[in-house]
Amino acid sequence: MKSKLIFFLVFAMFAQVANAQVFGIKGGVNFANMTFSTSGMDVSPKSILGIHVGPIAEFELKDNLSFNTGLLYSLKGFKVKMSFMGESAESTEKINYLEVPLNIAYKYSLDEKYIVFGQVGPYLGYALSGKDKSDGETTDIEFGDGGMKRFDLGLGIGAGVEFGPIVPSISYQFGLANLADDPDVTVKNKVFQISVAYMFGK
Repeated sequence: MKSKLIFFLVFAMFAQVANAQVFGIKGGVNFANMTFSTSGMDVSPKSILGIHVGPIAEFELKDNLSFNTGLLYSLKGFKVKMSFMGESAESTEKINYLEVPLNIAYKYSLDEKYIVFGQVGPYLGYALSGKDKSDGETTDIEFGDGGMKRFDLGLGIGAGVEFGPIVPSISYQFGLANLADDPDVTVKNKVFQISVAYMFGK
């Protein structure tokens, strides 16, 4: 099931790129964290540093509007330090996601060389694997059956500048899906991203 889904996402992305008016490569850094909500426990995790990278495609719609998508590897997670009865424990979780953003962008030309834009849209994510490191011991994150859910859904918002084929941008992802496979716990992704893309054909 996992391999079939990955194959479908990859095939769908490259089918879009084949028909795209502009395609490119995007990469950058993630400042990733998660929100936790559960009764009887106060958890305040901190951000970890990750990366995102992959092919992207852009389609002009009309006037200043365009649609962009991609197939991106994205490293997300969090780190947390908890204390209980005088004992403390540190844990860092890192999850490898395959993501498909679906953005509508509005562009405004400052002059012949520079174009600024803002964009918004949902993203779909699938957790490929994950690691938890607690007090020096590393274990695989369990998915399903009381562990984490593989599928993620959220909303992204961002802005950037086009300098010909080079496109630096910033964005923020708000996770909407509960990643905990437990009705009493709510866990959601939140990620601030700094990116640079190179667009072929511009």
